[in-house]
Amino acid sequence: MKAGLVSCSNGQQPDQEANIHCLEEILSEMGITAEAAEHLYAIDGVFGGTAKERAADLMAFYHRDDIDVIYDVSGGDIANEVLGYLDYDVIAGSQKQLWGYSDLTSVLNAVYAKTGRPSVLYQVKNLIRDDTGALRDRFQNTVMNHKKELYQIQYEFLQGQTMEGIVAGGNIRCLLKLAGTPYWPDMKGKILLLESLGGGAAQISALFAQLEQMGVFGQVSGVLLGTFTALSQSENRKTPFELLSSHISSSLPVAQTPDIGHGLDAKAAVIGEFLRLAEIKTERLTLKPHGIQYLDTVYEYAKDPENTKYMLFLPDDSIEDTIRFLEDAACEWQKQEPSYYEFAIYNQQTREIAGSAGIYFNDTKDEAEFGWIVSKKYWNRGIASEAAQALLAYARKKHGIHQFTAHCDSQNAASFRVMEKLGMKREAVYGGRKNKISDEERKECLYKMFIP
Repeated sequence: MKAGLVSCSNGQQPDQEANIHCLEEILSEMGITAEAAEHLYAIDGVFGGTAKERAADLMAFYHRDDIDVIYDVSGGDIANEVLGYLDYDVIAGSQKQLWGYSDLTSVLNAVYAKTGRPSVLYQVKNLIRDDTGALRDRFQNTVMNHKKELYQIQYEFLQGQTMEGIVAGGNIRCLLKLAGTPYWPDMKGKILLLESLGGGAAQISALFAQLEQMGVFGQVSGVLLGTFTALSQSENRKTPFELLSSHISSSLPVAQTPDIGHGLDAKAAVIGEFLRLAEIKTERLTLKPHGIQYLDTVYEYAKDPENTKYMLFLPDDSIEDTIRFLEDAACEWQKQEPSYYEFAIYNQQTREIAGSAGIYFNDTKDEAEFGWIVSKKYWNRGIASEAAQALLAYARKKHGIHQFTAHCDSQNAASFRVMEKLGMKREAVYGGRKNKISDEERKECLYKMFIP
């Protein structure tokens, strides 16, 4: 794999040359050969070249067949200068992804607006300052091993419980450089990602006001707030959501994540790619989309025969099986037409994952099947019933489903009692069931429910 390194924004200062060489070595160890562009380093203040020259550096890598990916290592103020010199037809016809962050927000969103091509909001230079190796492992697993670790973020809903759409945005100040230009992305139905390095309460509130005045908050499907570094460190302890609230409708979904922004351990977001976020809260529980971040807990109960003795499908053979299960579940969440949703059941009181619950759709999406497993340390506490009731409401509201089914081993009284509490009726008992941990043929109960 070969990568081009560019600086569309402020050029790298000469004292950064050692860091760039370090980055090249890190990438090389991963199997990525990096080549620096001609105008990577600043020669006149912050300018590594004219806007036309910096744009030419970027386009040269798009034209070259031996370049697989382009990493912008800059930040600062002048990235938007290159926009008028880019060949968007060439970019549209390329499968290469451009990576960059902060001031590159203007370029990433312009590329999406003009070509429909996705780009990655991420700073690869952060790999240089990785003391533990965790960032490098995450990056390599994503880029070279085609995993999704770099994109799996933790988040919490502050308003609403679900949002989905193509992601636009990034650094709020740099995004707004595109206001009134041909490079501003169509915000209708988008998830608007916003984060910031600088800016106190007054500055951030003013930027939110500008987005409101442009009508953006009336167009998007939701707002995802990343980190606002300077605001979080200021004496005025206003949170981004507190500042945002006066500029948006109370019905607009808003979530926040600590994983996207200017932190050295920040994860990545793909500008121009579909994203679905969901979080279902009940009195005691929060149902969260499953992912690799829950590996340790899921494997702990998935390998326990007491937990799995009645299960048809569960990755209890090895930790590799559990990893595949969680990766597949996370990928399914990000499909525009998923065939199922797998949730982690988070206990708000103990701050632990208590189990898993899922909804599985038939081919015509007019019927849904429930499934769940609860760790034995949480048995007999009504966890499964509370989670299943929440899934029922979610499936009806989100997908308009009226027909529901569930099945279980005929000896699994705890499971079919949950079904009965939901109002489901036993339709049949039949043979031929073989649970995962045994070849013994067993009987199975089928339950159904129709809600007008």
